[in-house]
Amino acid sequence: MNLYAFFAVVNFFTSLILGIFVFASNRKDKINLSFSLFASAVAFWSFGYYFWQVSTSAETALFWCRLLMAGAVFIPFTYLCFVFRFLEIFEQKKRFLLFTFLLFLIFFFLDFTPLFISHVEPILGFKFWPIAGPFYTVFLVFWFFYVIYSTYLLYKKYQIAKGIVRFQIAYVSLGMIIGFLGGATNYFLWYRVPIPPFANILVSVYVAMVAYAIVKHHLMDVKVIATEMFAVFLTLLTLIDVFRAGNMMEMVGRLVLFFLTLFFSTLLISSILNEVRRREEMEQLTMQLQKIAKQLKTANKDLQRLDDAKSEFLSIASHQLRTPLTIIKGYISMMLEGNFGRVPKLLKTNLEKVSTAGERLLSLVESLLDISRIEAGRLEFDLKPTDLSEIVKSLAQDFQTKAGEKKVKLTFYNEGKIPSVTADAQKAKEVISNLIDNSVKYTPEGEIMLGLHQEGQSVVFSCQDTGMGIEPDDLPRLFNKFVRGKGMMQVHTEGTGLGLYFARVVIENMGGRIWAESPGKGQGSKFCFSLPLADKGRARKVK
Repeated sequence: MNLYAFFAVVNFFTSLILGIFVFASNRKDKINLSFSLFASAVAFWSFGYYFWQVSTSAETALFWCRLLMAGAVFIPFTYLCFVFRFLEIFEQKKRFLLFTFLLFLIFFFLDFTPLFISHVEPILGFKFWPIAGPFYTVFLVFWFFYVIYSTYLLYKKYQIAKGIVRFQIAYVSLGMIIGFLGGATNYFLWYRVPIPPFANILVSVYVAMVAYAIVKHHLMDVKVIATEMFAVFLTLLTLIDVFRAGNMMEMVGRLVLFFLTLFFSTLLISSILNEVRRREEMEQLTMQLQKIAKQLKTANKDLQRLDDAKSEFLSIASHQLRTPLTIIKGYISMMLEGNFGRVPKLLKTNLEKVSTAGERLLSLVESLLDISRIEAGRLEFDLKPTDLSEIVKSLAQDFQTKAGEKKVKLTFYNEGKIPSVTADAQKAKEVISNLIDNSVKYTPEGEIMLGLHQEGQSVVFSCQDTGMGIEPDDLPRLFNKFVRGKGMMQVHTEGTGLGLYFARVVIENMGGRIWAESPGKGQGSKFCFSLPLADKGRARKVK
């Protein structure tokens, strides 16, 4: 076997194995299919090339020359199909491809006549080298035209491509230049130009580089492709070594070595295919997660827009409701005071009920207005040194009557001189009033203890009762919007679940924190908040 026959064997197995590998990596991908057809044409050409080189007669050599050219005829066509698939212009170029196919089909039939290959003769060390017929030159003109045209298309795409596609095109283009230039060295001797096909082996490099570039939209690791190529060449070397055996025993031993090499090479390539498949699955999963993240981002924007619209609606609706409710409350108050004349006892009783309901409704509207201000960022704070002791003392006196009606003892424990805190006095009063009011509502009997004490650089307010208590599951979510503890609805039906949410927002915006404690249901509860000590530097109006 001469060197050129060896090159042909290498080209055959390289093209065949890479074609099968690319096709097997994704059978449904049309790019992979078109490449496999192209690799098959190269393998067919290499197959005929080998047997031509080892022929012992002119008739046999001429037959194999015509057979190898039958494969060579379709190399430009199959490569053009691959380029069109790779550049995603296959559908637009179907008519052009049909014309190309018919053209090369004519060359295929001419190949088996003297018009294509005239004869074979000894030349430059080759016993049977083919000599071109008249139509062979026409074939070469079209052959070079399609190679140049494919290169031009790849170059145009390369100029506008980005990222991984740009690298793929670079590999395909480089592989095409190397491979076709290497294969073109075969054609000099066809016209008796004394240049041997020294670069024929580069056809394998060409196929390998194209395979490297197209496997499933990402460039494989260089180590992976190198391992595969090593396995292929090792298998080829052991196969060639079989034919060089001197006797039957030596041939059997080399055959065993070949099959062992083939077995382990197959296992190696199979493991690499699995690695590629896992990588593809991870990439697909990543793409899906990115798609889901994008959808969630869009959905979040939509929800934010809806939430803004809801807040705006609440603000407008609350403002529109507050004015007529205030007027209704004012007229009912005037009627109860006798400004419009004496009110009968039965009517007075019913008016008092209407007045109470109106106050509850007005309180709800005020709560909704506070929430809409919070969500719109329009809640203003006038932060300045504030004496919580005076606020708590005043509120404790105000709630004595309400607590007394339920026979609940309300006590304020003031631990000595309490320093001032930085707070909005009016809003702090609203929060404390809300906490005391809740304790009175949910304490059927027993005691409510209010307290103030200093802890480090903060003052802590506490409101502890012996009422219904809070279940442990409710504590973490108690200060969220529209949340009420289990069983609260049966005791106080008018609650909205907005008071504690408002309290949390106010306290946190004043630089403090708020929390609740409870041993459990029926064991009372304790609501606390802390605010930082007064600092003249922090006294300001904020929104």
